[in-house]
Amino acid sequence: MIKEGYFTKKEPQIMGILNVTPDSFSDGGQFNELAKAMAHCEEMLAANVDIIDIGGQSTRPNYQEISAKEEKERILPIIRAVRKKTDKPISIDTYFPEVADAALAAGANVINDIKGLDTNGMIEIAQKYPDCGVIIMHSRPRRTELSVADDIQQFYQEKIELCQKSEIDSMRICFDPGIGFGKSQEENIEILKHPEAFRYQDYPLLYGVSRKRTIAALTNEADPTERDFGSIAASLFAVNKGIEIVRVHHVKGMRDTLNVWQTLSSK
Repeated sequence: MIKEGYFTKKEPQIMGILNVTPDSFSDGGQFNELAKAMAHCEEMLAANVDIIDIGGQSTRPNYQEISAKEEKERILPIIRAVRKKTDKPISIDTYFPEVADAALAAGANVINDIKGLDTNGMIEIAQKYPDCGVIIMHSRPRRTELSVADDIQQFYQEKIELCQKSEIDSMRICFDPGIGFGKSQEENIEILKHPEAFRYQDYPLLYGVSRKRTIAALTNEADPTERDFGSIAASLFAVNKGIEIVRVHHVKGMRDTLNVWQTLSSK
């Protein structure tokens, strides 16, 4: 096991989603005011969330990109308020280096980059903050001449080489195979069913399937807010397969499910 960092605890970790956007696919507009965001943060803390993931830009299918300036205006007041409330790790869900820089300066601890350090300047932000964690997601267009596992494994290897060249310590790195993000339903199911094929060496993995269309296809549920049971089931399966972090909307449901499962499966 890689040296213990944010992502290598002995127990599986729950990352709670705090979208402060007006247009996210399942909870847009619910938490984009400070009071509402903090109330949701309190709920997650009461449920013993491990990491709070704050995002200021929707990346749903066909999303409209906002500027880095607007994204900072959305997330910085929330990060500062959450940091005053708790010392739990805060991750910033962004692919803008400028936003990641400002968020880390404001008290965030982790860069959660859906573009996997592909944006010019992001690796320099990771270098600038030598104690921050770095979650590297695969979201590139699929290379159909390769299997999904081979495609993602080659992406991981490329990013490890980049991080080593940039002197980013291995204990800071976590990978996310990017369920959804241009992959077919069959490929998403393969990622969920066989996480061992999507792990690079012994680097930690994050799985984020909560409320996504993969769950909709499995449950025939059109309303994203009604997909939490299926999302928790998929996330529990991932944890049972050794995934270190699951990213979910319904933290209490995930925590209760984990607590029951761990108790009943213990010797």
